[in-house]
Amino acid sequence: MISLTPSTAVPFASQARRPVPAADKLLQPLKAQSVALPSLTDMRDQQKSRMKEFAARKVQAVRERMDALKLMVKLDPKAALKMTAELAKELRSAVKAYVEAGGKNPTSGEMKMAILAATEARDAADTAAGQTPPEPKAEDAGSPTPAAPVDAEMKRAQAAYATAFGVAEDKDRIADRLEAVVEEAFGDMGFFDQVRLALAEIKEAREKIRAEWAHPRKPSEDDWKTADKELAALEREIDLAPTGVPGPSAAVPAAMTA
Repeated sequence: MISLTPSTAVPFASQARRPVPAADKLLQPLKAQSVALPSLTDMRDQQKSRMKEFAARKVQAVRERMDALKLMVKLDPKAALKMTAELAKELRSAVKAYVEAGGKNPTSGEMKMAILAATEARDAADTAAGQTPPEPKAEDAGSPTPAAPVDAEMKRAQAAYATAFGVAEDKDRIADRLEAVVEEAFGDMGFFDQVRLALAEIKEAREKIRAEWAHPRKPSEDDWKTADKELAALEREIDLAPTGVPGPSAAVPAAMTA
């Protein structure tokens, strides 16, 4: 008779499986990549930055077409007026995209307040860093007798250092955050400055087109209505752009009260 339970049998649960070296090697790059993946906040910030850059390029493209517009005013005022409407529409689209990406139209007063807050925060961080005592080390204590008072003094020194270092680190983070706000606000201000320059050039071209009233290719009343509509829409888009500086609204109070 053939036995169904041989003495050499090994329970299945006790048979440990060895990892496959090749598979383990394939997983290592994936693990390293997962650690380096950006957070959702970083991804949103990168997307907004790309949207802002794209809007700024659209404004720059409009500025580069101004020379062609100036030449067209004399040659074909009707086509030139149509071009002003097209350029105004493109600028409006750029402003809308920039605002949707979080861009703002800061006033000079808001910029001064943001710069002041960042400057004061940086001064406070530098002061806190200068007041931080040197980190206590074991060799500083020596080996006097008895040891218990020395241990207590070392703990007090380490606690004082940790507190001062933590305060300095917090102030430094606040200063970094406010300086980043100012830097982004300068970028927003530069964008709207370029938009206003382009708007001024469009208005200047329109005045020259009006002066060509005797030109055989002068615009019709309907042409002017269309161009006026696009120009008004652009000015409204600029006026409705939110003011202020970017970044968390709690940043300035945190710095001012630190």
